[in-house]
Amino acid sequence: MIVGVVLVNLISILGYMNRLTWIARPLILIGHLHPESGLSFITAFASPTAANTMLMDLYQKGIITKRELFIASMSNSFPAILVHWRSMLPVLIPLLGHVGVIYFLLLVFVGLIKTALVLIVGHFILPFQSVQLTLFKKEPKPPLPDAFKQSLQKSIPMFKRIIFITIPITIITFYLLHLHFFDYLSNWLSPILHFLPLPPEALSIIAAQFAGHLPAYTLASNLLVAHVLTGKEIILALLVGTVLTSITGLRYLIPYYWGIFGPKLGTQIMLVSQGLRQSIILLIAIGVYWWPFN
Repeated sequence: MIVGVVLVNLISILGYMNRLTWIARPLILIGHLHPESGLSFITAFASPTAANTMLMDLYQKGIITKRELFIASMSNSFPAILVHWRSMLPVLIPLLGHVGVIYFLLLVFVGLIKTALVLIVGHFILPFQSVQLTLFKKEPKPPLPDAFKQSLQKSIPMFKRIIFITIPITIITFYLLHLHFFDYLSNWLSPILHFLPLPPEALSIIAAQFAGHLPAYTLASNLLVAHVLTGKEIILALLVGTVLTSITGLRYLIPYYWGIFGPKLGTQIMLVSQGLRQSIILLIAIGVYWWPFN
């Protein structure tokens, strides 16, 4: 996991993510966005925060309308989730293998659907804009030793999370399995089970998601390795947990949206964006439930 975190940060620092900028032009055409909004979409592949800050600046200058601000901000959902591969895949692949990859791809698919939907809405409610998109200038790549040092520095926070969260939770999980904790959980949560098509062990993953993604992934890995849950059940639990724990995510989302867009606009964009995202995730979860694989 630690090696994977360093490698993905190294790839980012060396500028290989810039090759994704080719997809901006057709999306701008579909959504009737200003070229300046297209630059925001490209920026979101590196920093969603910087991308939304650009959009708010464009709105304050009167270059884009409130409608386009909403459309452009929510259209950044696809690059925003894609950029999380740097922190998610180095953790998901060692812990959950192909199950983790499928889960990440489903989240990317959610972002893609959300982006497509808002761009279609933009196509009908925004006036057509001619596209003269200037891509970013290519900055010189740092020497490999310097890039490696930078990747190590950026990886330190993730190192701490891996060491102080993953290892203890792994040990605790196996003790809980040995003590038949999940049998007790099944009896205690039996009323809830009637409403969720998940085994009781899967509910523990959802509970762990209230503490954070890494504890949930670690717990899911241990349950998968112990053959307590199938890959399909793991994915379903993570998707349902993402929706159920979205309320706790407000402690991060409110400062984020308010800090960029202000209290009024920030609340409006946050509610519309998160409502659409969680609805799509629920639909994807229903599809996974009926999909014939384990």
